[in-house]
Amino acid sequence: MTEPRLPPLDELLPGMRGAFFETVWPAFQWIQSIWVKASMDQLHLFVVATAEQDEKEWDDLDYLAGAVFKSLERVLDEREPNSKHKVEYTIQHGPTVPQDDGYRELMSDRVFKEIAKRLAPWRLEEGR
Repeated sequence: MTEPRLPPLDELLPGMRGAFFETVWPAFQWIQSIWVKASMDQLHLFVVATAEQDEKEWDDLDYLAGAVFKSLERVLDEREPNSKHKVEYTIQHGPTVPQDDGYRELMSDRVFKEIAKRLAPWRLEEGR
């Protein structure tokens, strides 16, 4: 049996946005945007922060992102019976997302508003 592969990022992005909308985005007010790209069956997150964060904040983000990806693994396993997906990921951060690296917007205020408008309009007033 071959190792299960991740679906294309276009297929994963809507579900990932929903999961980050519910969990990561409200928990970390200091995040300006989160970007994602896939390469070699691994996801790479790039976080643009509004201010410097200490190691504990980055560890907390890594933990919560890991929980989101564990859920993604279960969903992928259900879609492909008798498989065992392992979503590997990295998290980098900096003042701006690298251009020309193929990153796609995962979460930002713009994406938050799009999702909230469709699925949770009360969150528009409450905010993140």
